[in-house]
Amino acid sequence: MGDRLEVSAPAKVNLTLEVLGRRDDGFHELASLVHTVSLADTLTFEPADAFRCEVAGLALSDEENLVLRAARLIGERAGGRGARITLTKRIPAAAGLGGGSSDAAATLRALDRLWGLGLTDLELSAMAAELGSDVPLFLGNGSAVLRGRGEILEPAPVIQEQWLVLLVSEHAVARKTVELYRRMKPDLYTRGDATEQARRRLGAGKLSDEDLFNVFTPLALEVFPGLGDLRGTAERLVGRRFHLTGAGPALFALQDSRREAEEAAERLRSTGGQSFAVTLRGL
Repeated sequence: MGDRLEVSAPAKVNLTLEVLGRRDDGFHELASLVHTVSLADTLTFEPADAFRCEVAGLALSDEENLVLRAARLIGERAGGRGARITLTKRIPAAAGLGGGSSDAAATLRALDRLWGLGLTDLELSAMAAELGSDVPLFLGNGSAVLRGRGEILEPAPVIQEQWLVLLVSEHAVARKTVELYRRMKPDLYTRGDATEQARRRLGAGKLSDEDLFNVFTPLALEVFPGLGDLRGTAERLVGRRFHLTGAGPALFALQDSRREAEEAAERLRSTGGQSFAVTLRGL
C-alpha cells in the first residue's frame, strides 16, 4: 500500500449507438461501439479516517458525486476505511463523454490498490454495475461493444492513433437521456449492422465517417437548442462531418493527424464551445 495514488480517468466516445428495440421490461436494447480517448480527469487518493472529495473544475453535490458513491461502496468491503480524494475535472459534464462513470471506475481501481484489497476484476465489475451501466466499460481495455441496456460488454479492438476533434456546448436540458428515449420511435430502430461494421473497421485500424452512427442524432437536434446550427458551423470551419457521442450534446469529427486536430480545435473556439484535440486511446 502507498501513501498517495494519482490516476487518470479518460472520456469516451460512442463510435456507434443503435437502438434495436424496446424490451418487455420497458428498457431499450442497445448496440454501441465505445472507445476511450486521451481527454481525462485526474484523481488523487490518500488514506484518511473518513471520505472527503474535493472537486476542481465542477460544482457537485455529494448526491451527484459518483466518486463519493464509488468510494463508499468499495469502502464497505474494506472495513470502514476512508480516503481523501481530489478530483480535477477536465471532461465536460453531462455531455455524452462518460466523465462521471470514468471517475467512478477509476475510484474503484485506485482504492483497491491503495488499500491492498486484491479484489478480482469480477468483483470490481459487479460494484461498477451498481453505480451505472457505463461504469464497467472503464475497467476494461477501453474499447467495447455495449449490449443489453449497456451493461453487457464485449471487448473490441483498440486503436491508438486515430485523432479526433471534440466540440462541447453548454446546455440546460434536464434528464436529457430520458427525453431522447421518450422521443424514440420504432422507425429509428436498427439491427446492429452499423456497430458490427464499425467493429470490423476498428480491427483493421482505420475508421471513416461512413462507419459512424448515432440513432440519437435527429432527436438531439430537436432537444438541444442551437445544436443543429452549431454542428453546421463546425462542419464549415473544419471541413469534416461531425457526429454525436452518447446522448450528446458533445460532437466529434475524425481527423487525419495531431496537427490537423489541434488546428481544428483552435478554429472551433470561435463557436463559443469547448474544443479539444484528442486521440483514441486504450486503458
